[in-house]
Amino acid sequence: MDEAFEIDPIVTKYVREEPLTAEEEALLQQWIAAGEGRAELLERLRNDPEWTKENIIRIQELPHTRVWETIRSRLNAEGVWTASSKDVAPIVPITHRPNWLRYAVAASLLVAVAGITYLFRYSHTGSPAVVVAPAPPADVQPGGNKATLTLADGHVINLDSAADGVLGSQGNTYVAKADGKLAYNIAASEKPITPTFNMLTTPRAGQYTLLLPDGTHVWLNNASSLRYPVWFTGAKREVELTGEAYFEVAKDPSHPFRVHIRNSAVGADGGTVEVLGTDFNVMAYADEKAERATLVNGSIRYVNEGFSTLLKPADESIFDANGDLKILHHVDVDNICAWKNGYFNFDHTNLETTMRQLARWYDVSVVYKDNIIPQEFRGKIQRTMTLSTVLKGLESETVHFKLEGNQVTVTP
Repeated sequence: MDEAFEIDPIVTKYVREEPLTAEEEALLQQWIAAGEGRAELLERLRNDPEWTKENIIRIQELPHTRVWETIRSRLNAEGVWTASSKDVAPIVPITHRPNWLRYAVAASLLVAVAGITYLFRYSHTGSPAVVVAPAPPADVQPGGNKATLTLADGHVINLDSAADGVLGSQGNTYVAKADGKLAYNIAASEKPITPTFNMLTTPRAGQYTLLLPDGTHVWLNNASSLRYPVWFTGAKREVELTGEAYFEVAKDPSHPFRVHIRNSAVGADGGTVEVLGTDFNVMAYADEKAERATLVNGSIRYVNEGFSTLLKPADESIFDANGDLKILHHVDVDNICAWKNGYFNFDHTNLETTMRQLARWYDVSVVYKDNIIPQEFRGKIQRTMTLSTVLKGLESETVHFKLEGNQVTVTP
């Protein structure tokens, strides 16, 4: 089922006045914002059942149109179509709300209703009058593939504007960009003796993907940086991380891989993650309360200030600013690594932690006013949505958000 029809059950719940989850609310607001008149259409469907049935009849009168056939085939595929005749529109009665809307239809039918209404309004009447819609309120767009690459000679390349292809050479190693990813390739069989370092840096509202010379994949989250050699030499493969990154380390037992954490919540020099070949996430922002290493596959060892602990899959090490180390078992790795797959995934996440994530991804500041009741959020929201849409999904009776420019004000 394509995205145009994924909204169907959410709109149906809204029309029935059933409660929506935070993710459903955010998706609904995104769908409403994507088409003119959708908000008015939904409200009329909620409150004017006779108008709804009238427009369904209009659709029935055009059974051979392409949109109708598409809708009918979609409903058949979903098992929603229950009518015995092809000429009868599918209507689902709502028996538990007798005083409100008695009929609900799928969102694909709502789109058809809107389209048919427009067709009947303007067909055979010449060009419609131009209506100037009010300017939409200011919004903040989501982050994307933004980063700078600092070469060994100090030259800085803005990857946002750089064209795909080879960006430069350093000794016998070439660095190239393609589809939002950096990759390194050695042009000769001999490895360079002296290590040459590059640094990939993402801003707030940025992210980037890197393929290191040994085949290790790195997903660098917003407001982060990774310092690494353009070719690994010596007995170890070592990189330095500030912020957050997800690693898929190429296996090479004779050359262990190490991530040295810098500028984290626990100090300028944080811990070290040692690994042979595995998948893991490291989160060590200075504005968080601790640095965290989360293992997805394989095994890693976290080392810091005399502490050393071996992690198994779904384990997470938490080292805080007080110098205390805690190990959590059976953590939700999908939740922790959701950013890599394009989502915010909140699981009993408190308000402050949630807003820090949003602030980094949308490059905004957050201000808290008055006494706000402690909040927890649950749900998965796409990181491609605008900030106002996400905030709308998070809003409740006990917490409200006001977006002005690049500042979010949080109030009870």
